[in-house]
Amino acid sequence: MKKILIVEDDRVIQKIVSEILNHHFPEFHQLGAVSLVSDALEIIEKDAPDLLILDIALPDGTAFDLLRKTEFYNFKVVFMSGHEAFLEESIQFSAVGFVRKPFEASDLVLAIDKACEAIDEADYHYKIEILLTNANLPASSQMVVFPTEDFDKAVSLSSILFGEAVAGGCIMHTDIGKPLFVPRPLRHYEQLFGNYGFMRCHPMYVVNLRKIESLDENNTAVWLDNGMQIPLELRKYETVKKRYYEIVP
Repeated sequence: MKKILIVEDDRVIQKIVSEILNHHFPEFHQLGAVSLVSDALEIIEKDAPDLLILDIALPDGTAFDLLRKTEFYNFKVVFMSGHEAFLEESIQFSAVGFVRKPFEASDLVLAIDKACEAIDEADYHYKIEILLTNANLPASSQMVVFPTEDFDKAVSLSSILFGEAVAGGCIMHTDIGKPLFVPRPLRHYEQLFGNYGFMRCHPMYVVNLRKIESLDENNTAVWLDNGMQIPLELRKYETVKKRYYEIVP
């Protein structure tokens, strides 16, 4: 029987999560709920849980502190996030599971299902290491883990030139390697990167504004600093131009 530990300082949310687990995951043995990093570390060492439901912000530290202090772990994690936007985006960049509070039961069930699928995933620890690295870096220097068809690949956010929508997902073009096909829709990354200088310039393209060399209104094109050209939708010209000058000095 797989074991699960809830690490959350809000007693109401502890109870809600426990009830969801009882109803949807009776095959899990609940190790209880704790509020502190220190208490969680003791249970992890003693009982070796298979899965943690882990709040990002705790009274005596963060979820990242807990992971760094765990000398050896073989568990998966579903993170819960309240309003810690920067930390939340670090988690999303690393492609590990999380739910945003307040959440619907279905959100948590889906996240736990995905975590259970990852129990035997070879790349999972790689994702966690990227997450812990990201937590110490400014957003522009963070790594993004893209789930590709063959393996997960980490790419620096600052190296991404643009994303291109294609059938079955999108292609990420970077300045440090071959284009990368990702089986996720471009809109996912448009939202994820929106706070970091990325913008949709055309129905099929999301561009890194910091990589723009110039905008051509007449030919409706975006010229990038590596010489590449991508389409610019005419009606988006003024908006892209305004955002570009807000971000790029």
